[in-house]
Amino acid sequence: MTSRFDDNVPLPPGTASVVKVTCMDVVMGRGSGTQNHCGNVTYRKLVFLNKELYATSSKFDKLKISKAIVRAVREKGGHFLEMKDKLYFDIGDKRAWDKTSQALREGQTEIRKRLEQEEARWKESKSSL
Repeated sequence: MTSRFDDNVPLPPGTASVVKVTCMDVVMGRGSGTQNHCGNVTYRKLVFLNKELYATSSKFDKLKISKAIVRAVREKGGHFLEMKDKLYFDIGDKRAWDKTSQALREGQTEIRKRLEQEEARWKESKSSL
């Protein structure tokens, strides 16, 4: 029997609307309404905590990180929602993985520069011993 959270069996986009949006849900969209939604704030923190790991990972592992974040949201009862015709529908795992990968990529240039600088300082401090 396969688990609902088996990465090989992605949740398809929803056809039934979600009646109530909760703080476990991530709401797609732009503007302060979605940015300030409690579920989106939690999701952005989870993404932020994984950005360094994502920056130093292989392409294969980057997808695993995105899938793990989506799985964490879903295991807590959350959905990845998009509004259509004043109703919310789940976007499915594939789009959620894509959106999460995009969120993880934001700011990667700065993160890599900072990591390189930290490594250079560490090497310099070791050579002066």
